[in-house]
Amino acid sequence: MKWCIIMPDHNDSLSAATWQPLLATRYMGRGDALVLAEATSTNTLLKEMALRGAVAGSLCLCETQTAGKGRLGRSWHSPAGQGLWLSVLLRPRLKPEQAPLVTLCAAMAMEQAVREVTGLDTRIKWPNDLVLQGKKLCGILLEIGFGAEGIDYIIVGTGLNVRRGAYPAELAHQATSIEDHRTPPPRRKLLVHYLAALEDIITRLENEGFPALAKAYRARSCTLGSQVHVSGSVDFTGVAEAIDETGALLVRDETGELRRVLAGDVSVRGVMGYV
Repeated sequence: MKWCIIMPDHNDSLSAATWQPLLATRYMGRGDALVLAEATSTNTLLKEMALRGAVAGSLCLCETQTAGKGRLGRSWHSPAGQGLWLSVLLRPRLKPEQAPLVTLCAAMAMEQAVREVTGLDTRIKWPNDLVLQGKKLCGILLEIGFGAEGIDYIIVGTGLNVRRGAYPAELAHQATSIEDHRTPPPRRKLLVHYLAALEDIITRLENEGFPALAKAYRARSCTLGSQVHVSGSVDFTGVAEAIDETGALLVRDETGELRRVLAGDVSVRGVMGYV
């Protein structure tokens, strides 16, 4: 295992020495690890590591990002010490059309980790958000590289709001943090629980497919069964009914037609300001 550690040591340190001994995984978190006080984007740096041959389970995490990425080209607010800003490298045994399912798996893993560590009743908003009491707690961003034989790598970036300072004050009506609801746990504890859950869920996806995970996903979803508004290349309102085998959202629109949603913004009534 190769480590690059240039972070200060403090009570909530993310230095490798504080969390590596706590790992209960076979490979997740046991490859190369780039642990930084400041990074442009953990996704960008881990992609560079992937292209240089880093193994599955390698990761990049930092105290703050200067150019954090969100979905659909948005930026991600990543102030120092306020969250878990992390990217993990996967090289999964999946078909290219299955790649979007990894977003759902990462959301399931982070939801499980937060619930196990804090006891908070978190929910998953399709395709890439974790919400708590209707506000955004965590975002997920996938970056996928393809080779001649299919998927070469998947970078799974996550931004989890741990302390109140993780999000700008002007987004308080849409965003939340763990500290808004309880005393925040050490970030290293959240990290090791997330890595363990991610390894388990990705392994099940590889071996059994998404149907093996669908029941658990639905139980934690705030999207399925709810009224949603889809915008982007199409614009309509309906009720989200299911997730198909590729991770697409199936929405019954107001005319009764069942429509397959692959991309775009999906707002859920009662969540993150949509009423």
